[in-house]
Amino acid sequence: MVCLLTALELSVRSVTLPSLSKLDDRSSLVYAADGELLNGFQSQDDKWRLYARSSAVDPRHLERLLAYEDQNFYAHRGVDFLALARAGLLTLREGRVVSGGSTLTMQLVRLLDPSPRTVSSKLRESLRAIKLERVLSKEQILDAYLTLAPYGGNLEGIRAASLTYFGKEPTELTLEQSALLVALPQAPETRRPDRAPKAALAARNHVLSTLARRSVVAESARLAAAAQPLGVRAEGLPRLAPHLALRLKPTLTTDAGISTLLDKHLQTALEQVARTALRDWEPGVNIAIIVMRNSDGAVICYVGSGDQTNESRQGHVDLVRSIRSPGSALKPFIYAMAFEKLLVHPDTIVADQPIDIAGYRPANADGEYAGDISIRQALLLSKNTVPVLLMDKIGVPAFLARFRTVGSPLRLGASDSEAGLAVALGGVGVSLEQLVWMFSAFANEGELKRLRFATTDPEVTLGDLFEPAAANAVADILADVPPPAGRPRLEARDGSRRVGFKTGTSYGFRDAWTVGFDRLHTVGVWIGRPDGAPLLGAYGVTVAAPLVMRVFEELPVPATGAGAGRKPLGALASPRDLPPRLRRFGPPLASVASSTVRIEFPKTGTEIVGQRGADGTATLPMRVSGGRPPYDWTIEGEVHAATRTGELQAAIAQRGQIEVLVRDADGKQDQASFWLD
Repeated sequence: MVCLLTALELSVRSVTLPSLSKLDDRSSLVYAADGELLNGFQSQDDKWRLYARSSAVDPRHLERLLAYEDQNFYAHRGVDFLALARAGLLTLREGRVVSGGSTLTMQLVRLLDPSPRTVSSKLRESLRAIKLERVLSKEQILDAYLTLAPYGGNLEGIRAASLTYFGKEPTELTLEQSALLVALPQAPETRRPDRAPKAALAARNHVLSTLARRSVVAESARLAAAAQPLGVRAEGLPRLAPHLALRLKPTLTTDAGISTLLDKHLQTALEQVARTALRDWEPGVNIAIIVMRNSDGAVICYVGSGDQTNESRQGHVDLVRSIRSPGSALKPFIYAMAFEKLLVHPDTIVADQPIDIAGYRPANADGEYAGDISIRQALLLSKNTVPVLLMDKIGVPAFLARFRTVGSPLRLGASDSEAGLAVALGGVGVSLEQLVWMFSAFANEGELKRLRFATTDPEVTLGDLFEPAAANAVADILADVPPPAGRPRLEARDGSRRVGFKTGTSYGFRDAWTVGFDRLHTVGVWIGRPDGAPLLGAYGVTVAAPLVMRVFEELPVPATGAGAGRKPLGALASPRDLPPRLRRFGPPLASVASSTVRIEFPKTGTEIVGQRGADGTATLPMRVSGGRPPYDWTIEGEVHAATRTGELQAAIAQRGQIEVLVRDADGKQDQASFWLD
């Protein structure tokens, strides 16, 4: 006996321990604010392998696992010789392998270093198990097994299996679920419940019978559990907010993962809203949505793409962060600075008419001019001439410096000193998240909170983007913007919610924006083509604004107090109380009817790639400014219907050089020549 024990000891000492490095290669998880699972990343060897501590598993499951797999786990030293002897006798009696006799420690050795099922490998496995027990505690061995046990496909470990198959942590398993997870590691592929449900059900019920026979579960409990269906989820692990998950991936730790500030219910709902909206758009078009909580800067919804797996829509691109032209969406910030500098008051009168500032001649989007209007009306109607006049007075460098000061510089192709007045109409680059963050200042009386994506991000107040009175004045105006066609105004009778919003459409229809806010949240929606191609006829007010309203329907209404725009600017009772210098801004009204007719789009020399329909025609949005309606259009010698506005949606079948002539009611005319593919 002594010689036998000595030989065994020498053999144990001679074998090498299996590497434990696989335990360090684990998956990482991303959680919602309430701890619900959102997303995750596989291990380096493409497994869903999550660290599982035995202390974080239902003790009843551990009892069932050991009763079925290794009854003497806490008594043996790696090898259960009685179990091996019993397994050998059963094999001889039955003529087939009935029980392998492997302990959990021996199974762990095989998981760490797989080898062929031979007698010699079994012997080596036993020796390594004895040696492993000398360097790891029973708890560490159990933890390692619970982390590495296979459950079918690329699932390893009880947490990965429990979350995938049942959508819950292994602390919450029912008896029938626990029995299935005990059964799977023995034959994970042939019993895989999503592909072999009959085999999985039979294996689960066999475990239940064994547990009842060994008095681990009552017979009544066995019968009740065996009568239950498998109940395995088809969707597997959640894959929500993939773009934010990738953004936060560099900060992930394998054990703790990372907790975002996302609301899982809202994220799920708005991802579906985006997917549904995309059904109305052709391939190549995509949508982004972001929702910020105003009180602390928390991002509670982050939809970087309406369909992240669709390559035709470049779904992999995070459109929340993409730099695009904001179009008219920057106008409220110009008005806020003008209010702050006391250049104008919401009731100040300004002439909406054609302007020319050092050769820069911006036209209103509809080609029409309203004459004398108030500053409030100019912002409500999103006039182009007025914010350009204001920007000229404020100064482009001063406007840009304001955003750089708070850490949100607008992107330019030139230096601030070289930037022109086109900045007022969207001639800069900005991301959706940046725009939403900036707009939150109108909901927060001018104050800016740093955007926060994870619970580890500190809450930081960055200071005021605008003085409270100026911010409130803009918020009050934007709350009166008419809702998009077919949508009701989102406001409560008690004044607890007023949703203010501003739309934007970049030059050439490349971007359609809307940002809306109430007291609690700021919401941003972008629609366009990620590759920057035009989306002809897509205005922010017609395509993005309805989605913003839809998002607000998913958000809670503020409980008390007013919403957007609670306080007026100053304490003036009526327009006639304004001091003389605030009664009018800019040059007096001239004769709009005598202004020159100008084709604003397409310009002479422009090369346009048209998006052609099934009939081969390309629809182009032509635009004219100045003059007096109606306007008569002639394209390639063909007379089109006269328009009362300065716009015409022209269907053109020809390719090559296209000639356009427009004539107003007074006979004034302009023409343009462009190339159309």
